[in-house]
Amino acid sequence: MIKISVNGEIKELKENLNVKQLIEVLEYKTKGFAVAINTTFVPIAKYEETIIHDGDTIDILAPVQGG
Repeated sequence: MIKISVNGEIKELKENLNVKQLIEVLEYKTKGFAVAINTTFVPIAKYEETIIHDGDTIDILAPVQGG
């Protein structure tokens, strides 16, 4: 098991998840969000090859609309 922070909340996950798998495990259904690991943006094209590691800080950001 590894411990990570997702949007400020500590989560325990099995090891070797990639970003795509993490999104599925966390059951994010909203489309159009951005993911950053340790403050570095991860492009959608890299979700399957970007592995989550123990101690990582993940921010999942939904777009904000306003005027």
